[in-house]
Amino acid sequence: MKHLIKSIAIGAALFTLGGIGCGGGGSGGEDTGPLGNVESLIILQRPKRNDTGDIFQYTSYVAGARIVQLSPPTAAGKLTTICCDKAGPEYAKIDIQSYDLSFDAKSIVFAGKLSDNQTYGLFLLQLADGSVTQIATDPQRDYVSPIFLPGDRVMFTSNAVVEAGAPQHRDEYERGTTIQLGRVNIDGTDLELGPRNLSHRTAPNLASDGRVVFTQWDHLGPENSGHLMFVNQDMQELREGYGKEGTGASNSTLKAREISPGRYVAIATARNRTLNAGALIDIRLGTVQNDNGVVSAPLNQSEANATYHQLTPDVPMDNSPSADTVGRYYDAFPLNAKDKPDLLVSWADGPVESGVLAAAGLSANFGVYLYDSAHQQRHPILDDPAMWDIFARPLQTRTAPNIVGSAQDPKLAGQTLIGSLNVYTSTLHTFNPGEIFGVRVMEGFSSEEGFPEMFGTTEFEGHANLGVARVQADGSWSAKIPANVPVHLQTVDIFGMSLFNEPVWFSGRPGEARLCGGCHESRTATTNVTPGILDTFATGAAQLLGNTPRAQRLQPAPTSSNAIVGVSWGVLPGGKGAALVQPIFDAHCIGCHNGVPGPANPSYTITDPTGAMAPVTWTFDLTGGPLPANMSVAAGGGAFSKSYFTMAGPNMESIQRNGLMISGDFKVYMNPEDARGSLVIKKLNPKQMFPAPSATRAFATAAHLVEQGQADLSAQEFYTLILAADMGVNFYSRENNPGLSIY
Repeated sequence: MKHLIKSIAIGAALFTLGGIGCGGGGSGGEDTGPLGNVESLIILQRPKRNDTGDIFQYTSYVAGARIVQLSPPTAAGKLTTICCDKAGPEYAKIDIQSYDLSFDAKSIVFAGKLSDNQTYGLFLLQLADGSVTQIATDPQRDYVSPIFLPGDRVMFTSNAVVEAGAPQHRDEYERGTTIQLGRVNIDGTDLELGPRNLSHRTAPNLASDGRVVFTQWDHLGPENSGHLMFVNQDMQELREGYGKEGTGASNSTLKAREISPGRYVAIATARNRTLNAGALIDIRLGTVQNDNGVVSAPLNQSEANATYHQLTPDVPMDNSPSADTVGRYYDAFPLNAKDKPDLLVSWADGPVESGVLAAAGLSANFGVYLYDSAHQQRHPILDDPAMWDIFARPLQTRTAPNIVGSAQDPKLAGQTLIGSLNVYTSTLHTFNPGEIFGVRVMEGFSSEEGFPEMFGTTEFEGHANLGVARVQADGSWSAKIPANVPVHLQTVDIFGMSLFNEPVWFSGRPGEARLCGGCHESRTATTNVTPGILDTFATGAAQLLGNTPRAQRLQPAPTSSNAIVGVSWGVLPGGKGAALVQPIFDAHCIGCHNGVPGPANPSYTITDPTGAMAPVTWTFDLTGGPLPANMSVAAGGGAFSKSYFTMAGPNMESIQRNGLMISGDFKVYMNPEDARGSLVIKKLNPKQMFPAPSATRAFATAAHLVEQGQADLSAQEFYTLILAADMGVNFYSRENNPGLSIY
């Protein structure tokens, strides 16, 4: 395909869709309803399919998609195919994932896949003549969900690799290659990729203030949901938008579109089996508006002050099959900003849940409707029974917002600067004065490097310790870290144990400075930084492997506690790498804790009440041999060692999924992200780690090894076990990756 050379002129006229009621439209004359001044609609038609994976997957392909124009926008209107019947025979089997209309309403950018053996690329359709040109991108990678940005640019999401020498992350469940934001000029030049999240970032849309709202999949142990985020057009200054602090209506919120400043309509649904469909909600980020959408109080947009209104109260917001006449909604486009807005929607009737549909041999049938949310009534506009009719919007101009960007600091030399003005300022946790020694920064990774699909029974993703940045006397801290990588933060005490976990991953671009007010500070407060005032600026930022290439961010045999990067538990037969945890047990523990039933080794039994699985009994065992085959179900199918299973416990999701019961002396000895609360850590009673090792103990109780007349653990051994707990209780790290030779 030739490169696109034509640019788009940005329109300046703001369209308005006034009126009341739910009548049809026309060109001119008296306004007859919310579509009264709309001459035509643009609609995407995709061939029906039964499943697309979870709501973040993007590679579902069925040939035969098209973009159509409906004039006038009524059920009796004329339907005209505008893409891609005039573009050439190579477009005959295209599937179109999504599209966006330019500000001047003269062109459309869309993500298309020309055949099953290709990837999704970006294309530009000229409405004047129906011509299509492709925007140059990497043909080995997918580029989807494009939207126009001011300044003749397009934002998209892509599975292209942003970090040199690193495979793109794979998500936690389907293990699909994850996507992050990117942008490119419409002539194919200056393609940039944004920083990575550990899981997907999807469905971007442009807000009137110039920022982009999108959905981020946050997966970190028990956190497993999709939340709205905001970012500048240059993919910097990532900020939480909606859903992270208990304000969410459902597990995931996606396809948000602005109704008015601070107000969005979105889909509320479960993460899986819902075909990207769910209930419609009206999200208000702290705004107060009258029935005509006029702000009657100052904007105070924040996640903490967010509220939502259910526009479709009967529609499930989980993955329950929806009832006949209730169905589910795929997307919504606001036509006005009334308190109960009128919307263009895509809706499918019946049980819109992939498992139920598959069992019946059916596919969901999404059609386009005008939705009167005040009366909860749908008025049909277009429903092709062979197609998903989705993403309807008026063919009208709109105002381009200002170009919104951020400064980059060349002195950071390609690193990212992170920090807080006062880490004690938090909306999620109350710290005791002086108890925080520093902030631990951990890099996340997934199974993309050849790991098994499970890092451990706890279902945490991979962690690598980048180090601890000391908190200064005024509560401030800062650190230089690698750019474009997902990181996870913990405040830690002088023993190196976590006091509080930031419950999500975040990332920054090269040269970006991400300084916040505190550890989840108030989102409505103003953050002021006065140069030279903060102690962390005087002492300088901690250097936490910020300029170390990814392949070198590991330490198979650390020479000190401060050098521990990955906590590799053990090496199973046929595995690779080095172990840190098992040698501690071999040197200090297995003389007593060897799997032989008795006072030192309690037992518990796992049974299947249905009798389908024979009961299995597990006895406390800190030896390093492989877990017996009869424990496979309890381990969630993963390959782990005996000592690991003893400390981490069974995979509780597998226990629940299979209806198993546990009886006897059952305990979990090592808690994910909670070394301080872990039984084994309390029993061993670690000594002070920071700012230098000392004889001070963490707990007032006796230290187990000393009590038994044995040699105590070294500072490095204590910190190894603490990190093993606080970094998710994983068996695998980069240092013992069985699928990759790194030595």
